[in-house]
Amino acid sequence: MEPAVLALILGAGPAFATYYLTALGHGLFEKSGVLNLAIDGVFTLGVAVAYAAAVLGYNPNVGSLVAIIVAALFGLLIAFLSTKLPISHGAIGLSIMFVGYGMASLVGVPIRSQTPVMVTYPMSASFYAGLLVISVLIGIAVHLMLTKTKLGAAIRAAGENPHAASALGVNVLKVRLIAGGIGYALIGLGSALYVLAYTQSWAEGVGMGHGWIAFAVSLSAGRHPIATIIAAAIFAGLLNYRYVLQGYFGISPHITNMIPYIAALAAMVIFMVTPLHRKLAPPRALGKIYFKEERTV
Repeated sequence: MEPAVLALILGAGPAFATYYLTALGHGLFEKSGVLNLAIDGVFTLGVAVAYAAAVLGYNPNVGSLVAIIVAALFGLLIAFLSTKLPISHGAIGLSIMFVGYGMASLVGVPIRSQTPVMVTYPMSASFYAGLLVISVLIGIAVHLMLTKTKLGAAIRAAGENPHAASALGVNVLKVRLIAGGIGYALIGLGSALYVLAYTQSWAEGVGMGHGWIAFAVSLSAGRHPIATIIAAAIFAGLLNYRYVLQGYFGISPHITNMIPYIAALAAMVIFMVTPLHRKLAPPRALGKIYFKEERTV
């Protein structure tokens, strides 16, 4: 491979890891039947938490770990509320999204005002290559878990028909809690990498909107862990090299900043108007309120 091409690929490593891991976690959670509209708020919160913890702990690994834990807790909360209460998944998700935005400012702004110095991961070719390899390996592991294990079968069953799954002995709440915890742990890791490896700077509102791009990445790949690799690579390239495109085509910087979002809209439209939406159909129970049989009387 040409050194210039390799440099371009490695340079997009942090952006790819951010979008791929976040989209992977989102897709895993939705496979269990929970509509995940809280993603952008929790992603933004994860960015702020990772920044604050890295600065206070003087270690980006600490920042990543704290972001993973905080996001996983939100995943458990969303899974519990969506499964146990007769409330719209959308209402729960959007409410938590705005809570995440507010908490992000609450966590990050005081640290930023007192300690503006960032603690980040090293910017090196070996680190970027490691991000690419580890991210893909995580995706393969998730794919194998979903297709080759009892847990994966239970997650897919809960997403397709939770009542039938429950009749066969699947504990739908437990399965969704596991999917929510693992899925949001991946979202937390993606959000940490966004600030600690990609932007390497933080200000209020950083990360906002990129959770929705990861949502689009996952949707455009039908929530399939392997197909998501391709979608994430495309979006990572657009994010990382959008200013190169601006200079090459001479487009407005305002349009440049819109490129990832325009691409997200285009990707979702392409997915819906092509046979992909049938081959990679969403879980049939996605977003539907679930009652155990004794609660429906």
